[in-house]
Amino acid sequence: MATSYSPLKTALIGGLTLSALHACWVMLVASGWAQPILDFVFKLHMLNSPFIVQPFSLLLSLELIALTFAVGAFYGIVFSLIKKLIHQ
Repeated sequence: MATSYSPLKTALIGGLTLSALHACWVMLVASGWAQPILDFVFKLHMLNSPFIVQPFSLLLSLELIALTFAVGAFYGIVFSLIKKLIHQ
């Protein structure tokens, strides 16, 4: 049974997946939990965190989510086109 991959649907899935991940990060920054989580993750890897989370900015948050949606959508289209080429 062959599965067809619509480039548009695959782009939507890629965009939503990547932007949802970054929307979670935005919520962590807005809630004030981002720095402790970032520090914890670095500590688990036995590293000192050189990063300091900046104050929340709605405009930057929207830009981050929009950009990551576009990148995810682009790679969704690329995936779909490569899949079609391989299965021809």
